[in-house]
This record gives sequence, C-alpha cells and structure tokens, in this order.
Amino acid sequence: MTKYNTVDLKLKRMVELLQINDSGREWEEALEMLRVEFQNSPKHASSKLLSMYGGMGSLNDIILYRNGQLLLTENNEFDVLREQLYDQVKMSA
Repeated sequence: MTKYNTVDLKLKRMVELLQINDSGREWEEALEMLRVEFQNSPKHASSKLLSMYGGMGSLNDIILYRNGQLLLTENNEFDVLREQLYDQVKMSA
C-alpha cells in the first residue's frame, strides 16, 4: 500500500466521522476535495492539508457532537487519524 493510499483511507474515515457530526459540513467537503487532490497533485494537496492545522477554526479545533452529546469514541478516533495524517504528510513534504 502506498503512502497516498493510506492518506486516502485516513481522509475517507475522517469524512465518515464528520458525517455523523451535527455540524462541520465545510470540513467534510474540504477533506473530500483533498482526497481527490491527493490523486492528482499530492505535493500541492500535502501543502494544503498542512495549512489546515494552524490557527483558529483549524482542523485541530474540530470536536464531534451529535444531538448535543459529545461523541467521545468518535472524537478519540478522529484525533488519532488527524495526528497520524499530519505526521505522515509532514514527513513526506
């Protein structure tokens, strides 16, 4: 499995987790577009992804809720994926 296949799988799962969230449709769309970009231009997509990790309202700020309830298991999984994705893309950038 190539590194971009694992990036794709991580992004896909993150999108799935965002879909069960009460909000965050813009993040869902942004990550889905990045999946496509990684296939066409991995270097550009890597740069774009890394820029999503800084500042207010960044990928790091996402907390998953549904019906006003914190989704603890899903948040933990999302956090692990977010960290792994950052590390993987950072090493290849």
